[in-house]
Amino acid sequence: MILTMKAPMEKFDPSPHIRNSYKITDVFGYWPSFQDAEIHELRLTVAGAEPWVLGSDSPALEMTIHVFERTDELTPEGRFVLSKHTLVRLRFSNIDGLQLSNFWYQNCISDLDFEIEPVRSFRAGVPVEESPSNLLLVSIHSSVGLSGKFKCRSAEVISSAPCDQSGKPAGSAN
Repeated sequence: MILTMKAPMEKFDPSPHIRNSYKITDVFGYWPSFQDAEIHELRLTVAGAEPWVLGSDSPALEMTIHVFERTDELTPEGRFVLSKHTLVRLRFSNIDGLQLSNFWYQNCISDLDFEIEPVRSFRAGVPVEESPSNLLLVSIHSSVGLSGKFKCRSAEVISSAPCDQSGKPAGSAN
């Protein structure tokens, strides 16, 4: 059973389930949808330990995403003004069921969607009181390029830093 925790027309806010989510919510004032964001980097590691062993976060997936906010203002050319350009680095630990496709030179996403899958342990057919924590289901919905989905035991915002309109860190030389 998958628990989506979505009311009709209301998007599930994963921020309470993601460590250091304040690094994103402090910038935007909310957890963004990542609509039109661009994945700049994707990194898979085995994190040096056996998978799913207590204390291990192996295997892990990290991604760096250029995120921004679309305002209601229009440029003289009739395009929406984009603000709050931020490079966000996310880390997902104990990933499972990884499916990725269409990685390309440009990887714009229409949405980064999160859901909760409750995990229940049973012993002799009876639910165990101290079940492991829920799994987070992550779906990357593509506009252009990368799409995919996976499950993970935990997620964390490693960093968020200002960047320019093309996703280069603020203050960096061309």
